[in-house]
Amino acid sequence: MLELLVLVAIAVALPAGVRSEGGPWSQPSTLAGCSGPATPAVVFPQDTPRHGTGRGAIVWGADASCRGGAGPRVSAITTGTDIPGPASALGAHAGLIYGLTGAVSAAVAPRGRVLLAAGTRAQGVPGAQGAVGARRAGSTQDTGLLLSEGRAHGPFSTPTATGGAAAPFALATAYLGDVALLSLGAPLPRSPTLAGPIELRVHRYYSASVGSFEPAVRVAAGGPVEGLAVAMDYRSDALAVWERDGVIYARDMPGSGRVSHAVVRVASAAPGAHIAALLSDDNRATLAWSETRGGITRVFAELSGTGVQFGKPRLLERFTDPDGAAPPNGSPRLVRLLSESVMLAWSGVASGHWEVHTAAVDLNGVRSINTISPPGHDALLTDLAPGPAGEAYALWSEPQMTRGGSVDYSDQALYAARGIDAYPGRTIFTAPEPIAPAGESGCTGQAAIAVDPDSDRALAAWRAPGGAIDYSLRALGGA
Repeated sequence: MLELLVLVAIAVALPAGVRSEGGPWSQPSTLAGCSGPATPAVVFPQDTPRHGTGRGAIVWGADASCRGGAGPRVSAITTGTDIPGPASALGAHAGLIYGLTGAVSAAVAPRGRVLLAAGTRAQGVPGAQGAVGARRAGSTQDTGLLLSEGRAHGPFSTPTATGGAAAPFALATAYLGDVALLSLGAPLPRSPTLAGPIELRVHRYYSASVGSFEPAVRVAAGGPVEGLAVAMDYRSDALAVWERDGVIYARDMPGSGRVSHAVVRVASAAPGAHIAALLSDDNRATLAWSETRGGITRVFAELSGTGVQFGKPRLLERFTDPDGAAPPNGSPRLVRLLSESVMLAWSGVASGHWEVHTAAVDLNGVRSINTISPPGHDALLTDLAPGPAGEAYALWSEPQMTRGGSVDYSDQALYAARGIDAYPGRTIFTAPEPIAPAGESGCTGQAAIAVDPDSDRALAAWRAPGGAIDYSLRALGGA
C-alpha cells in the first residue's frame, strides 16, 4: 500500500507541460546535425538543489568535418521554458583556434557559469596559461588539457592549459557552485615519458574571477593511471579516486588544506574499471565500480567509515556479459538526493539480458536491489540525475535486434524513469517513459540527463546514429 501511495504522489506532483503523443516527453528535436563521437553533457548552474544561478546548457564536441570546424558547442537553455537555443561554436575565441582531440566535458561552475574541459591541439595560443609558449597563427601546438569558463549564453574565457596530459580527467561540483578538477600534471623533467602526478584543482564559489582555480595540489605520484574520479561534499572537501596497476586508491583532500590524509588502498580491480564516487558531510565516502575480466563483469560497492577508511567491498553482482559486450560507460552511477540520501544505479544482467538496477545506500550500506527496466529487453544505463523535489531520473538505452538475430548497439531506443528513495531502504520508480524510438532519432547509447532546479523539468540530450545531437523535454510533472 505504501508503494502505491508513493507512486501516486509521484504522478500527481507533475503539472502539465510540453508533451508528445506517446507520453510526458516532447518529440525529439535536433540541435545539430554533426558532432564528434563523445556523449553530450547537460548542466544547470545552481548553488542549492532548488535554486538555479544561471542558464543551463547542452554541451558537446564537434569534429573537423562539422560546420565551423572542430571544437566545443554550447546551446544555452532558455529560462522558464527550458528549451535549448541555437548552438554556439566556441572554436574561434580571442584569436585562439583549437580542435578537440578528446571528449569535451562540462560542469557547473561558480556564479551561474559553466566550465568546459577538453583535450586539444591548438593553433596560435597567445596568452594561454600553461602553454609552452605562443606560436604564430596557423601553427599547431599540443596544449594537453584546456579549461574555459563562462555563462551558457557567453562569452567564454580564453582557454587556459593545466600543463598536463589531456586525459584522463574528472570533474565534480559541490553546493554553492564550487568545482573540482582531478587530472594529471606535467611529467617531471627527469622522467618525461612517465605520466605526471595526479593533481587536484578547486575553483571556490566566493572567487569572483572567471576560471580562477586555486593552485594545483598534488594527490599522488606520477605513473600510469587507468581512470580518475572525484567527489566533493558540502564543505568542499574533495575525494580523489583512481586506478593504478590493478588497484583502486583513494585520498581524502580537505578543503581547508590544514590536514593531510594518506593515500588508502580500496580494492584490487581489473584494468579499466568504471568508478563512481560520493563524499558526504559526515566524512564518509561511497564508492561503486564495475570491472570486467574475460567477459565476466563484477559490480562492487563500498561505504567507508568516518575518516574515509575502507573495509572489504561488497559484491553486488557477477555475470557473463551478454553477446560479449562490456558494460556501458554510464555504469555505475551514484547521486545524492535532496534528502541527502544516496542512490546507486548500474547495468546488471538477468536471463541473458542487460537490465538497469537501482538501490538506496545508507549507513547500513547498499540496501535492496530493484530492477527498473522491463524484462526480456537489453537496457543499458547511460545516466542518473537528481532533481529538486527529492527525486532522481534514470536514463537508459535499449539496443535493437538485427534481422540476423544479433544486437545492434549503434541503433538504440531511449527511455527514462522517475524514482525516489523510499523507506525502508529501497528505490521506487515509475514505469519506463519512452523518449526516442530507435532509428534516425534514436540513440547510439551516448545520452545524458539533468533537471532544472527551478522548474523541476528534466531535459535529456543524446547522440543519434547519424551524428546529430537531439534533445527532449519532460513535461512538468508529466505522468
